[in-house]
Amino acid sequence: MSADRPAISTSGRGPVRSLWGYTRGIRVVLVGLLALDLAANAAALIQPLAARWVLDQLEAHRSVLGPALMLAGVAAVGLVLVGLSTFLLERTGQHVVRGVRRGLVGRVLHAEVGVVERGAVGDFLSRLGSDTTLLEEDIAGSLVHAAASPLTVVAALVLMATVDQPMFLLVVGMLTVTTVAERWSFRWLSRATEDAQARVAGMLSGLQRALIAFRTVKASGTEDLEDRLIGQEADSAYRAGVRAARARAILEVVAMIAVDVTFLVVLAVGAARVASGDLGLPDLVAFLLYVIFLRDPIETTTVAAAALSAGLAAVKRIEEVRTLPPEPVTTHAGPPRASAGGGPADVRFEGVWFGYRGVPVLRDVTVGMGVGLTVLAGPSGSGKTTILSLIERFADVERGRITLEGRDLRDLDRAELRHRLAYVQQEAPLLGDTIRAAALYGVPDPEHADLGGALRAVALDDWVARLPDGLDTVVGERGVAISGGQRQRLAVARALLRGADVLLLDEATSQLDAVSERTLLDSVAHQARTRTVIAATHRLSVAATADQVVLLANGRVRSIGLHDELIRGDRLYRELASVGGGTGQEAGRDIP
Repeated sequence: MSADRPAISTSGRGPVRSLWGYTRGIRVVLVGLLALDLAANAAALIQPLAARWVLDQLEAHRSVLGPALMLAGVAAVGLVLVGLSTFLLERTGQHVVRGVRRGLVGRVLHAEVGVVERGAVGDFLSRLGSDTTLLEEDIAGSLVHAAASPLTVVAALVLMATVDQPMFLLVVGMLTVTTVAERWSFRWLSRATEDAQARVAGMLSGLQRALIAFRTVKASGTEDLEDRLIGQEADSAYRAGVRAARARAILEVVAMIAVDVTFLVVLAVGAARVASGDLGLPDLVAFLLYVIFLRDPIETTTVAAAALSAGLAAVKRIEEVRTLPPEPVTTHAGPPRASAGGGPADVRFEGVWFGYRGVPVLRDVTVGMGVGLTVLAGPSGSGKTTILSLIERFADVERGRITLEGRDLRDLDRAELRHRLAYVQQEAPLLGDTIRAAALYGVPDPEHADLGGALRAVALDDWVARLPDGLDTVVGERGVAISGGQRQRLAVARALLRGADVLLLDEATSQLDAVSERTLLDSVAHQARTRTVIAATHRLSVAATADQVVLLANGRVRSIGLHDELIRGDRLYRELASVGGGTGQEAGRDIP
């Protein structure tokens, strides 16, 4: 995986083609909706002719009942068709957007870890939320209306030509000037809308950052600072939104002015021609009604084009998520090995090099980790967490290889590999609204899992028993309703329930008191009798019970041995231990 790849890449195809691609599977439906929209417009087009018929009947002193009934019937049919068309368009748009949203969620969740982690959470949420809403408006109205309304304008002009050709040519000339005047506004609107959407995403990203670290914000007294920073993003979004609104307003005003001026010119010229006898009054009325009628399809075309412009900006942002690279599939993976918990699984690093964005983190690391407890120790930044991440294949090595039971991890399917691993992050995030759901998250067979035994192993059984709702106690989003130590132990219980061959612990005891840590270490030691346990930690009390300690410094393996051996033989390890299991940053800073 390239460390320099941007979090979100640009799609290789244009937004228009992408938007058209979203309609795959519903194009027949869209054609039907277009026909329905055209039928509704046709009903409206008949009305000026029916009105002319009424006037002709009046001039001839004949009954107008028949023409009046026909006019009323056509109007009623048109209203029904408009209502039906609007509902079906909205439903179709919702159907398309549901598929797009589900596809985006799947794409993000299956993307490479590094790519997603370098992105902004708020930006992803903005693309999934507001951008897909704009897409729904595009599918629901813009595509159909942008096709139906121009056809309706053409049909109205054709009917105008049948009424009076000189007046028809006058109207066509004025509308042509208007169309040319509007073109530049569309480009302005597209740029303004895209900028507005990006500013909203920036605001959401800032708010997401502050909410994730809400306690830190409160404890630091930086509410006003965050308020100001996020407020600045909101102000930028406001200004960009105003620019987009101005562009839309100009478009609509230009279109309406064109219709109004056309109406006045037609009225003046038509009245003169009626007075001279070149045009009949019924024909002038019919022609004026067509000019008035043009207001609606022209406005609809303008609004649809504006919405389409905004929607294409959203499509561009959506496509950048849809093209996130997924984790590569290992096509040459061999048959699955023993199921999780089926036996020991040796992990070995052989000359491994790895870095982030060109900065080396691991340098020529060679170490074997078999059944038992291996502790990764060293100053902060020495590569402990990176080793765990590489075992999980959150990233792949740049040079060298990592093997599991002698097989290169890159030859293993990720799903098979992770089925055999259990990983506890340092932050110990919980997914699930209750203790039961959080503990059983990702467990292969939750119905038969020994949840009680796992809770006893991490000394949480008595605490759960005292809770009024027991296992059904709500832990809150990200587990904030329980203490950090309880959250950490619950995460370890979840890992134990997976019954994996390899247990990876990243600072799994950092928030525990001495008694809880001792209980947890006893449980880990018990697990290490039959499986490989690899623990990255700053608290060297964990190392006292380890089968081997791997001391890292500057991305290299400095020493390997037992805790007591390293205390006697390695100055860096001795200094790390002397600070009482602290970070060791100061102790290791000047040591080569």
